[in-house]
Amino acid sequence: MSDSRKIALLSGVAALALAVAPVSFVATDLGFGGGAAFAQSGGGHSGAGQGGAGGSGKGGSTKGTGQGGPSADSDAKGPKFKGGETRPEPGSRGGKPVWAQEGIPEIELGRLNVARAPAHVLEKAFYEALANFDPTKSAALYSMSAAEFAAYLRANYATVVRVDSPLENLGLLKDILADGQTQLPGVTPRSKIDLAAIFLGSASDKTIPITTDTVRAMITILGMPALSDAEISALAAGAEAVRQAILAGHG
Repeated sequence: MSDSRKIALLSGVAALALAVAPVSFVATDLGFGGGAAFAQSGGGHSGAGQGGAGGSGKGGSTKGTGQGGPSADSDAKGPKFKGGETRPEPGSRGGKPVWAQEGIPEIELGRLNVARAPAHVLEKAFYEALANFDPTKSAALYSMSAAEFAAYLRANYATVVRVDSPLENLGLLKDILADGQTQLPGVTPRSKIDLAAIFLGSASDKTIPITTDTVRAMITILGMPALSDAEISALAAGAEAVRQAILAGHG
């Protein structure tokens, strides 16, 4: 190549180099183990780099897309509640059952623990008890006092037709304790406490004694209205008599 052509070529390369704007690189730590995002800052065509403060670059108009704050349509309230279809009521501790909030006496409940089942489970058992109840065979029995029920059960255990399922008895117990009324067809309770004692004694584990603490625990678990100390004592005594009669019948 001739010297004149070499000079012309070098002059052209130099001119091209001078025409190109200088490029600088800005590294921004994104918190992912030292990674960086890079942005061009010359020429007036690029904005601030990703992850920056969102300002526009010199001579440019493109805003950054950083992750530093909520978008314009965000409510800035953080993650939505994911504990169920509805939010818990204020003070409900995230929808915990009443017995989990207030606590119960530390006693052994045996099969009475099924009272902790969801409300719809007890409700289903309650309606099954109503559907299966034969008033011609059992209405008179459930209209007795708890003491009479226990005595009759001891004498006629093999032939008595009664509600045996713990869940069904607890559903019926919840029904009578709610307002003193029962929906068992043909049954006229001797009293709310008597019928409640029959249900509680029938629902309980036959080998675990029923005490006033048992009654208090069941009232709390089932979320029933409070009873007086006299009512609690009477209910516990009647239920214990029924439990002992069932134990004797099994023995």
